[in-house]
Amino acid sequence: MPDHSISIDDVVVKDGKPQTDTVKLANKKAVFGPFGRLRDIKDDSGFKLEAKADGTFNYALGEEKHTAANVFGGAAATVNKYNQVYSELTGKTIDWSFGKDQLGVSPETGEWPNAFYARQLEGVHFFDHESTSTGNSGEVVSHEVGHAILDAIRPNYFNGMGSETGAFHEAFGDVMAFLMTLGDDQAVDKLVADTGGDLSSHRNFLSDMGEDFGNALGLPPGGIRNSFNKFTYKDPSTLPERGSETELGHEVHDFSRLWSGAFYDVLDGISDANREAGMSPKEALKAAGEEGWKLLIGQMENSPSGSDTTFKKMAAALMDGDKQFNGGQRQKLIGDIMVRRELLTPEQVGGLFKSEGPAFSGEVVNKEVTLGGDFGLLSGVKVETQVDKPMFSLFAQSDTQVSDEVEKGVKIMMQNDDILFSTDGAPDISDLFKPNGEAYKAYVSTDENGQRQLHRVPMVVCDHGHGHEGHSH
Repeated sequence: MPDHSISIDDVVVKDGKPQTDTVKLANKKAVFGPFGRLRDIKDDSGFKLEAKADGTFNYALGEEKHTAANVFGGAAATVNKYNQVYSELTGKTIDWSFGKDQLGVSPETGEWPNAFYARQLEGVHFFDHESTSTGNSGEVVSHEVGHAILDAIRPNYFNGMGSETGAFHEAFGDVMAFLMTLGDDQAVDKLVADTGGDLSSHRNFLSDMGEDFGNALGLPPGGIRNSFNKFTYKDPSTLPERGSETELGHEVHDFSRLWSGAFYDVLDGISDANREAGMSPKEALKAAGEEGWKLLIGQMENSPSGSDTTFKKMAAALMDGDKQFNGGQRQKLIGDIMVRRELLTPEQVGGLFKSEGPAFSGEVVNKEVTLGGDFGLLSGVKVETQVDKPMFSLFAQSDTQVSDEVEKGVKIMMQNDDILFSTDGAPDISDLFKPNGEAYKAYVSTDENGQRQLHRVPMVVCDHGHGHEGHSH
């Protein structure tokens, strides 16, 4: 995206720390041990971001406080935009899952090729690497803030064992980045110059995520992943961990490309329709972005509230969100894309036996799954999951369906060595990272009665392939 300033309303500065009602600067410092392994993250109370002599925070790239200004401004702008549309459509605003009024943003957390949101740390965290920082990219900032927003509106997703739930978390962040970019005049001017306004013409900086970060990592051109793809649905349990430019893998960032690609296609289709209706390419893209916000928030209002979701459930929720908040004007477009992506069937989107799926009551019920003997070290471990309660009991998930979904996700995590075995309660943040920088996805705790339970880690971490050769996703 072009490097330029943005305006954030109602910013106050207290002791060198800017804040709004919903976001605050709260830098932390990572402490690394031998071999670069994360050992701790501590408050950095002395870190300040003071205004320049002209009263602005317009620090140019290369100036000492550029990253801090970019992260704070990008995070505040992303939260403000989501809250604006969210309140207009539903009357609600974001309520952070960690129980505080403000999301913390830590722009200079250390030297590490990473970025992450952690509920237990109450914020988003960005790191320097080589010649850049993950906080220098507006789209990476919006992506990480997207994790925090999704955790606020669907906190049970952090309990989900299914790989599609984690993949949707990643795709949601990428969609947030799309929509923030399409709301930026200079970015859209650049996009029109590159594509003529046709997002399906070729890969571009909207479809590519984190290009500067990818360059610093030595990845092929195009960033850490892209949404310009034709992937169709495959059961994640049948896929390898890592895919390629043309094949999906089950790792959550890898598999997320299916959903972000589908939403990218929706934005492309809306923009095409807008141009056909007489809009200029720039007007068409900006209007597509504004409509995309309605679709995203409408989708989430119709999405499952339990621990796990699937891309197919989200496809149906997007259709329902279009009807509820967008006048149903994109039913054919969304339906055609979801059928092509094999996320819905023709009958589900418009056939004689059209099915809109079960209506949820808004309540969730707790279910407990005990892992069987074929889970090795996890045999006998309990997993608590939350399941949506439908309006009519006929549509309730059976215990077998619930356990199948949980077990499928746990097996994938076991296969990838993503489970940390802990002896007592919740592990410290330092325990959640492997020596290679990857984060564990879940951990096992043991209570005072000797009962072991599997928990998801309430954190989402940037992924760049960890040495996976030749795969920029």
